[in-house]
Amino acid sequence: MSSSKRQHPKNKAKSTASVRQYAVTSRITQLGAQKQMASGKAKFPYCTKRLLLAFAHFIDNPHCYSRQLHDLHYCQSTVYGLQKRQRETCVKVMVAMCCDLEVETHQIGKPQLDYMDTITHHTIMRNYEACWGEPISEKRYYHTIKLFKLADFLVIDAVYLQDRDLLANLDLNDEDLPRVYSKPAYKTVTQKFISVFSLDSDDGVVKSKLRSIANRMRKGLKTLWVRYEAFSDAYVWKKRQRATVIRTDAVTQQPRARYPQGRVIKPSILGGNYTTEH
Repeated sequence: MSSSKRQHPKNKAKSTASVRQYAVTSRITQLGAQKQMASGKAKFPYCTKRLLLAFAHFIDNPHCYSRQLHDLHYCQSTVYGLQKRQRETCVKVMVAMCCDLEVETHQIGKPQLDYMDTITHHTIMRNYEACWGEPISEKRYYHTIKLFKLADFLVIDAVYLQDRDLLANLDLNDEDLPRVYSKPAYKTVTQKFISVFSLDSDDGVVKSKLRSIANRMRKGLKTLWVRYEAFSDAYVWKKRQRATVIRTDAVTQQPRARYPQGRVIKPSILGGNYTTEH
């Protein structure tokens, strides 16, 4: 066996991995193998399978890869790291997310002809159940997502879209104005996480990645995300009101100084000498 094959995670001896890690790596290998899936189609390409097999080492050894996974292991506490069952859940949730991972941009979604469509968290939870044969509770799922975000391994941004162009017709009633609505958030696996495993120099991974990109381009699918933007990018500056130094007396109905003690307040439009009463 060549040295390159010996370095592959699935070629390690079973005795060096725990039962939990071996079960996870075996399932990842099965999900990434076209022949072993009942549908005849792998859940993810070879490059993504190698990424997940490398991340599976985190279950038994959180200090692997020169301790580059410490940001995840110690994201909750600098003293006590994640428990083994938590590390296993992190790997399983990452597998569920990578079922819809775009290998070029590391975006999580489904490429379409016009733009890339986002997916909901419930879709990822269904992927989890399909991959591992068991459901995951919302509490455990969202807690795992929070761990990835704390480690800066996952970025989630809210997205708002507009159903039609406002400039097409400016003479609209209030009820006919374009609707701004929310979509499932943008989810992206960060380059920080991808770089931990140093797979860019692997020939098999590079070829698989280029093949996946070529297949997507041949189908005419795009990875662009769309976003709602306001009608104007200009700032509206509004001057502060001048300080009121004269007020009407409640008894005599005559104007009087606001500060009868003799304090002089010089109003300024810049607001530098405003008191808390203003």
